[in-house]
Amino acid sequence: MTHCIPTPASCQHRPTVAVLGAGIAGLTAAHELAERGFEVTVYEYRADERNGLGTAPPGTYPPVKLGGLAASQYSTVGTRDGSPAELRPFPGRRGTPAPPRCAVAGEHGFRFFPAYYLHIWDLFQRIPVYQYANDPAGPTNWRSTSRTVMDNVRRVITQGMTVAGKPSLVFPRERPRSLAEFFSVLHQLSALGLPPADIIYFQSRLLRFLVTSPLRRGREIAYESSYDFFVGRDHHGTPQYTYSPDFDRLLREMPRVLVAFDPNWGDARTNIVSYLQLFLNMDRRDDKADGVLNGPTTEAWFDHWYRHLVALGVRFVRAAAESLEPPPAEPTVPPHLRARVTLRFTDGSRLTPDYTVVAVDAPAAEWLTGALRDAGTGGTVAGLDGFATSVPPPLDPLQAQATRPAARRNPYAVDQVGRVPWDRFQTMTGIQFYFDTEFQLLRGHMYYAGAEWGLSSINQHGLWENRPQLTRDGHVAVLSVDIADFNTPSTHLVDDLGRGKTARDCTPDEIAAEVWRQIVTALTNDAENVAEALLPWPVWYALDRGLGMEHGPGQGTGRVVRNETPYLVPIVGDWENRPGGDPWNPHETSWTSTPTEEDWLVDLDTRGVWQARHGGYQVHHNSVVFAGTWNRTFTRLTSMEAACESARHAVNAILDHYVWVGSGGADRRDNTTLPWRFPYGFLDQGFSSPVRMPTPAGDYCYVFDVENREPADTRLLRNLDSQYCLQSLPHPLDTLTTPVGGPP
Repeated sequence: MTHCIPTPASCQHRPTVAVLGAGIAGLTAAHELAERGFEVTVYEYRADERNGLGTAPPGTYPPVKLGGLAASQYSTVGTRDGSPAELRPFPGRRGTPAPPRCAVAGEHGFRFFPAYYLHIWDLFQRIPVYQYANDPAGPTNWRSTSRTVMDNVRRVITQGMTVAGKPSLVFPRERPRSLAEFFSVLHQLSALGLPPADIIYFQSRLLRFLVTSPLRRGREIAYESSYDFFVGRDHHGTPQYTYSPDFDRLLREMPRVLVAFDPNWGDARTNIVSYLQLFLNMDRRDDKADGVLNGPTTEAWFDHWYRHLVALGVRFVRAAAESLEPPPAEPTVPPHLRARVTLRFTDGSRLTPDYTVVAVDAPAAEWLTGALRDAGTGGTVAGLDGFATSVPPPLDPLQAQATRPAARRNPYAVDQVGRVPWDRFQTMTGIQFYFDTEFQLLRGHMYYAGAEWGLSSINQHGLWENRPQLTRDGHVAVLSVDIADFNTPSTHLVDDLGRGKTARDCTPDEIAAEVWRQIVTALTNDAENVAEALLPWPVWYALDRGLGMEHGPGQGTGRVVRNETPYLVPIVGDWENRPGGDPWNPHETSWTSTPTEEDWLVDLDTRGVWQARHGGYQVHHNSVVFAGTWNRTFTRLTSMEAACESARHAVNAILDHYVWVGSGGADRRDNTTLPWRFPYGFLDQGFSSPVRMPTPAGDYCYVFDVENREPADTRLLRNLDSQYCLQSLPHPLDTLTTPVGGPP
């Protein structure tokens, strides 16, 4: 019999939760838990760099930096108190530009919200926009309005790309609305010299992926690259189709614009799922379509989120955790009553909350959990050992574990990360160029095909509500550029020995000048006359704050030596190496793994790991759960969406564990959902399901499985393929054999 407990809000003691990290994963977890009555404190060691500038009254900004990698970056000329906040003059600039009167905002990369980011869209609708109200009698001067952050999203309807030797192309981010528009797109494709046969075969491979079950995608397609899938490489390694040289080059390059997918080494399942979602949602013509925010991310999103979380009772403390200390062994105590993990902070203080959500990056999570591993903790904790610090295999990503080197590396050291293209961590960062005249290359995203450093950009300021002003901000326009490749040598910039320099070998000025040269060359197809190109030149630039140079103070000078934000790339066959349990869909419409009863009992009793019987994320020592893009998610791709989804899985695990503890350890539910029925066997295509799945501790966080949102017309073959895959048979399109014994 299942025993239930009252909801947290009705208990005298609300469980306390410490959230480590104020990135999107940490803030999402804090939001969801606070709404369910938990007492939440967020710990973050970074300060909001806007504090102390003297441009706003004390208390205007949050006490800590919110948003992690997604946060806006505020830069001033020179350094402030040794902090890495530098706005640098662009090398070779015209004249002597006047410095800005205030810190200027920049964005790492696109801050792009595709239509399939349904976790983020759902979150946006639940964060009110706050407005300053000069009310001394009120408890706060900020008041919520009827608007939400969703109202701060602006559509992006175009995307562009450069092609060597040809004019730049612009494509719509929506499907053609007429035959004339359709033929216009075909005309642009034909201008690239792409044979129709190439396009037809490429589309046939996409259709083949759509009728392949998630089960087979995980067992087979995740172990091949997207390039191998698109050429139809068989189990002997022979491609079924050979593309023309131009199409083949585009096929090998274009995925780099999607957060640096590597078509040669990237896991085909993750790459193609993301590509299909970007394509399939092009028919939306409402505010759910692709968009960006109408201002710097911190101002248009995180400042409002902070005020809302404070209104929900969440506390923010600037502090850095040093380690998670294991509880004493208690073999005679029932598992649900055993002691919990203690947090030790860098100032020596200790705290033992009811729950701890570790929402930091993978390297930090690995170091924080060292003491837990030494004590024999399993699950996610054990899986983190070497996840960020192990040297990648020298031969290929599928090299046998026994033959891999045992050496370790510093994942924050630029010269130790990404030395082989199948390293799961790469240095992917950005640079912002500021102009003293209006400059909008494209009202959308731009990809520079052929640029050695894998460049893409957006002029975001054109969509901002409060545009920059020259007299106040020292600039009128800003171009945000993603640098996806820090390891390929430039064909133009060379060292003293005549060897091409990689981005990791360069100083800030060299990076700025070379990135701008590659952009101008790609746009003008003229590598010789970059200085005379018909484009305005930047007056200032700022490198991403995560980059550090070899000489201080602040961000420093000299070549790049440190990157605080190593980027996790989905590599062939690497999904199974991600720490922790598989994601779980509360609607139980997704494939997931569950432990056997024997493994469940062993993990619980000897390894300190608890997991709900239906699967999902793990809880360690009755208290610790992990969240972040490095965990397993249905989104799979390292992104804001994956961070938000992962936090929801972590909160759902806490809700299930809370019920288990409150039931005296008797709750071992295999099934947790009410018997709702959905027509067609899949969920609605809107922001969220109309049905929220409840637990005695409050509703589960709703989770969107992106592969469930592919066209319903393909589901019949996908379901049939699942039966074939379970019986180790080829895809039904590859054989006329009927599975022996019928459906499982």
